[in-house]
Amino acid sequence: MKQLFLSGSGQIEVFEVPIPQRLPDSILVHNTHSLISTGTEASAVTQHDGLMGFYEKARQSGQHVGRIWSMVQTLGVKQTWSAVQKKLHDHTMIGYSSAGYVVEVDNDKLPFSVGDRVACMGTGFANHAEYVVAPRNLAHIIPEGVSLEAASFGALGCIALQGIRRLELTPGERIGVIGLGLIGQLCVRILDAMGYQVFGTDLAPERVALADQVDSVTAWRLDSTDSISYISSITNSIGLDGVIVSAATESDEPVNLAFDMCRQRGRVSVIGDVGLGLSRDKMYRKELELRISCSYGPGRYDPEYEINGRDYPNGYVRWTEHRNLEYFLKLLHSGRLNIDPLANVHFPVEQAKEAYHLIKGRDPRTFGVLIDYGSVQPPPDEVSQGRTIHSTPGPHIIERDVIRLGLIGAGGYTRGVHVPILQKLTGIFEIHGVASRSGGTAAILAKQTHASIVTSDYRELLTSDDIDAVLVTTRHADHAEITLAALEAGKHVFVEKPMAITLSDSRKIVEAAEKYKRIVRVGFNRRFSPMLQAMKKAIGPNGIRMVSVRVNIGDISDHWSNTEAEGGRLLGEGVHFFDFCNWFLDAEPISVQAVAGGVPSITNPNAMIMIRYPDGSTAQVIYTTLGHANLGKEYFEAFGNGRTLRSDDYRSFEAFGISASVSRRRRGDKGQRGILEEFGAALRNQSYATPGADARAGLLSTWIARAAYQSAAQNTPVSFTLESQTVQELSDG
Repeated sequence: MKQLFLSGSGQIEVFEVPIPQRLPDSILVHNTHSLISTGTEASAVTQHDGLMGFYEKARQSGQHVGRIWSMVQTLGVKQTWSAVQKKLHDHTMIGYSSAGYVVEVDNDKLPFSVGDRVACMGTGFANHAEYVVAPRNLAHIIPEGVSLEAASFGALGCIALQGIRRLELTPGERIGVIGLGLIGQLCVRILDAMGYQVFGTDLAPERVALADQVDSVTAWRLDSTDSISYISSITNSIGLDGVIVSAATESDEPVNLAFDMCRQRGRVSVIGDVGLGLSRDKMYRKELELRISCSYGPGRYDPEYEINGRDYPNGYVRWTEHRNLEYFLKLLHSGRLNIDPLANVHFPVEQAKEAYHLIKGRDPRTFGVLIDYGSVQPPPDEVSQGRTIHSTPGPHIIERDVIRLGLIGAGGYTRGVHVPILQKLTGIFEIHGVASRSGGTAAILAKQTHASIVTSDYRELLTSDDIDAVLVTTRHADHAEITLAALEAGKHVFVEKPMAITLSDSRKIVEAAEKYKRIVRVGFNRRFSPMLQAMKKAIGPNGIRMVSVRVNIGDISDHWSNTEAEGGRLLGEGVHFFDFCNWFLDAEPISVQAVAGGVPSITNPNAMIMIRYPDGSTAQVIYTTLGHANLGKEYFEAFGNGRTLRSDDYRSFEAFGISASVSRRRRGDKGQRGILEEFGAALRNQSYATPGADARAGLLSTWIARAAYQSAAQNTPVSFTLESQTVQELSDG
C-alpha cells in the first residue's frame, strides 16, 4: 500500500509499505480519503530540502534552537552534528483524519462489520495511507447519505466541536470566531447548524466571503473594520457571549481582541496556536474566563480510552471525542451542516507532494485538501498478500560468515541505538528484514537499511530461510510470544529486556532454547559497559562484596511501559540492574527483600530491593521516580577487599584503595555495541571477553522483579526458587 511520510528535513515522501496488523478491539480500514490539516501539517512541511529545510524549521522555533545548543554543550559539536544528520534521514507517519471501508474486524463484539463505511481519527491511526487501523473509540459508522469526502473531515470537525463545547453555550447566545481558516470555517458552520448567531473575522477577504455565505454568520475583514466598535453597535453595547480563537499566530492580539469583544463574564475558548500574553486588566474588569480546548475532546491522549477502548460513562463525561465524532456525523446527516464548499481540492495519493506544495503556499482560497486512494473495495486476498513486501536484493555479495538479521520492532530505540551499531558491524550482521505492526515504521527502517523484506507480520521473517536470527524490540508484553515462536522456527534470538514479564513464560523460553538448541541473548547491556567492567575487575572476584545501585528515572506517569498490561516499569527496566548485580557478583541470588515507596503494585516502580547471595555478598537497588532528573539516572558503588569503586551515570569513575581507570573516550558507553558484538560471536561459536545474558539470566532477573513485588506486598523476604510457584504473578488486581 502507499503511505505518506514526513522526512526529517520537512519533505513529503510516498512509500510502498506493508498493510498494518490490527490491534485488539480495532478495525482495518481501506481509506478512500484522508484530509490534510492545512494548519498543523502545513507548518511541519518546509520549502527546502536537506539542511536548509532543517535550518528553516529550527529558525522558526526558539525551542529547537535552544535544544540544539544544549546538545552541543552536552555532546559536543561532532555528536550533535551526527544527531542532526540522523534526524534529517528519519521519517514520520502523518495524518489524523480519514474515511473509508472496513475490511477486517478484530472480534464480533465490535459495532462494525466488513463493508461498513467509517470515519476515523487520531494521530498514528488515521494516517495518510491506503489502509489504517482504528481502535473502536477512534472510528464511527458513517450514516447513509453522508459522503466519504465529508466524513473524512471528522477529526477536524471534533476539534471545532470541542472548542465550541468549552464555551458551555446556552440557547440564543451570540458567538464570535477569530480566524476563518479551515477550523474557523468548521466552527461557524457547526455553530450555525446548532442555531447560534455567529460573528467571524479574518484578515483574508476570501475567507471572510466564504464564511459570510452561511445564513446566520456575519463576517468582516479584521484590517478594515473596528471590530470592537462593530460588535458593540450590533449588540447594543453588550458584547458577545463567547469567542472562539482559531487563528494561528505568535501574536497575543487575537486573544486580547477576544476579551474586548466579550460581554461581562463572557468566555473565550482557544483552539488555535496563538500567543498568550494576556491583558490581565481586560480579563479582570469583565471577569472573563479563558478556556483551552484540547484536540478532539475528553479521551484524547488517554491510552486506556483511545487504544484499550475503555469508555467514560455518559453521566460523568457527556461528550467524549468519540461522541463528538458521532455528533459531527449526525449534523452532516441532518443536512443542517454543509461542508461541501470546504472540500475544494483533491489529489491522488501519487501526487501528495503537489498537495503539500499547494497548502504550503497558504492560498486563502484553499481549505480542505483531500488525498484520494480510490473508492473500490479491495479483494480479501489483497490484504493478506499486502502485509509483506519482498524486494530484490542489490548486487551486494553476502559473505558466508555474515549473519542475516531480522528486526522485529522498529521503535525509537531500535532506530536510534541498535541500527546505527549494526550498520557499523557490517562484517558481522546484515539487516535482511524488518517487521512492525504498523508496517509504516518497518518501511522507514527498511528504506534506511536496504532490507529485502518489510512486513507488518513478524511471522514472515520467521518462515524466511534467508533470516538466521531475529532482534526483538517490541513492547514488553509481546517479547515472550515472539521469542518462543522464533525459537520454534529455528531462529537465534536477541530479545530486548525484559525477556518475559511472567515466570511461566520465562521458564518456557529457557526450555525452548535448550530443546531447539538455539542461542538466546537478553538486552542486558550494562554488563558490557567499560566503566562497569572496570569496577568489577578492580573489586576482585573473591570475598564478601557489597554493591549499591541507584536508578533515578524521573517522572514516567504517562509512559506506556508503566502499565499493568506491560508488566510495569520495575519489571520492564529494573531487570537491567538485577542482571547487573548477578553478573557483578558472579552468582545467583538466595533471597530478595523489598520495601515499596508507597503502596506496592505493578505500576508503582518505587522500591528499595535487597538481594542476598550464597557467599554473604549483597546488592541493593534503589529504583525511583520520585527524584529530580537533573541528578543523573544511574549511580553505582561497590565495596570489598578494602576497595571502593564508584561510577556516576557513566560520566565519572573513581577508585579508592587500588589504581583503576577508564579511558575518557569510553566514558558514557553503556555497552550497547559490546552486547551485539557478543551476540555475533556466540552465533559463530567464538569466545568473547564478557559472556552475554542467556535465557537463564533473563529468567533470574524476572524472578527478582516478581519476588520484589511479592516481598514488598507481604513485608517478608522471598527465598530463591525457580521450580516452585512460591513467587506469585502479582498484579494490581
